[in-house]
Amino acid sequence: MQVMPFWIKIIGRPDDNLFHLRTNLRYGCTILRHYLDIERGDLYRALGRYNGSLGKPEYPNMVRASWERNWGWQPLPRT
Repeated sequence: MQVMPFWIKIIGRPDDNLFHLRTNLRYGCTILRHYLDIERGDLYRALGRYNGSLGKPEYPNMVRASWERNWGWQPLPRT
């Protein structure tokens, strides 16, 4: 996952290794959850924040297309 080193100071421990698979996934999921909370569940905007491309459709569209193609993912209907 795309995890910038500054996140270690914010949510981690100084000895965390972002190249360690489980550590990297834990950070990435925590960061994405943080952005989902900020965006009140809006996955499109949260993915844009995660990638640093908020307001640009390429990255969120690429991620959603990959999910749909590989795992049959569909967003939940909004209430």
